[in-house]
Amino acid sequence: MRVVIVSGGEAPTYSLLKKELKEESYLIAADSGANVLFKYDIFPQLIIGDLDSINNTALNYYKNRNTSIIEYPPEKDYTDTEIAVNEAIKLGASEIVLLGCTGSRIDHLFGNIGMLLKCLKAKVLAYIKDENNTIVLRDSSIKIKGKMGKLFSLIPYGGDVNKLNIIGAKYPLKDYCLESGSAIGISNEFLEEEVDINFEKGKLLIIYPRD
Repeated sequence: MRVVIVSGGEAPTYSLLKKELKEESYLIAADSGANVLFKYDIFPQLIIGDLDSINNTALNYYKNRNTSIIEYPPEKDYTDTEIAVNEAIKLGASEIVLLGCTGSRIDHLFGNIGMLLKCLKAKVLAYIKDENNTIVLRDSSIKIKGKMGKLFSLIPYGGDVNKLNIIGAKYPLKDYCLESGSAIGISNEFLEEEVDINFEKGKLLIIYPRD
């Protein structure tokens, strides 16, 4: 099952939302993520969180139309986004797309990147997407696809990435130890439409910027 979660960070555009929802998806609004869905007249299957940031008009609108709502107390051990991710995993998601998870709150952004790790541990494919970036976390080799000249960045997450090989990119690497804190993987380019990224051990954030 594919789950799309809309959180309360920088609101996704209507076009991005429709692009992600064009396939049959289960849509969850994490707290104030419901506000942007209300603005676009899009119905979530579930609204979840402490509901302290949802516009009352939006909340009542969805209540009156029998949208499922799970309310948590304001004093809780998880962010609304993490609650939504936990619920998606509980529902049996095989893929999770996180929207509204970037923006001016850097602390929330780092926390939301942590949701990619939670999904990885649960063996669920997960992405953070906005108008300018797609972010995915991998702990195994992958072949990535993109147009020639397009950028991608590789950032070690939680430790070194050992014996990293990059084939088909402008800046190839061979049996390289990509150390935690290193920025050498920033702004690489597709030389071919498929780039082979393989490594022996570690976790890699793969970021596809669009600007």
